[in-house]
Amino acid sequence: MTMITAAEYLARLDTALRDVPHGIASDIRAGIAEELSSLEPDAAQARIAQLGDPEQIAREAMDAAGYVPAVAAPAPPARRLPLTRTRGFAIAAAIALGGGGFVVPIVGWFAGVVMVLMSAMWRTWEKLVAVLLPSATFVLMAAVSALSQSWAAAGPEGSGVNPLMPNLALPGWHATLLIGFVLVPVSGLWLLWRMRGRSPVDTMRA
Repeated sequence: MTMITAAEYLARLDTALRDVPHGIASDIRAGIAEELSSLEPDAAQARIAQLGDPEQIAREAMDAAGYVPAVAAPAPPARRLPLTRTRGFAIAAAIALGGGGFVVPIVGWFAGVVMVLMSAMWRTWEKLVAVLLPSATFVLMAAVSALSQSWAAAGPEGSGVNPLMPNLALPGWHATLLIGFVLVPVSGLWLLWRMRGRSPVDTMRA
């Protein structure tokens, strides 16, 4: 064993006895410290060599006491987030909302609506804006078109136009293009933009 001082040996002994029951460790440490303090330096060195490694002393103490060090319990497996709370699900929901109708007309868009409403990545008002804005715009345009046609029918016979009101009728295919190719995709892109750098916890705190 390398020649060390009594203080160094006791410091190593303290480290080695950390897993030994406190009462046993205290008795061993106190006995060795008292013995070494009563010896001259040369004699203390000889006694340290006889005692051997502090780690071996600690192992023998635990074996004699029948003590088995406690084994740290394995860390519980990390809990997986529910699918609706993941960024992947939110991204798929935004894409389905913005483009699902092109793949499966109407049904694809409704599937995107359901996924967006289920996702925890957006606040409630953000979901409502993305879902209701295209729908409300379509209803408004249909109402304006119907009202304009009604005004046109009330105009002078044969003219088809009410001279007091402008013709606000919007051809159906124009409305379809506006809703299907502009507002719906934009709503999906807007949701993707809103979720940047965000986690589900952020939406719960808001």
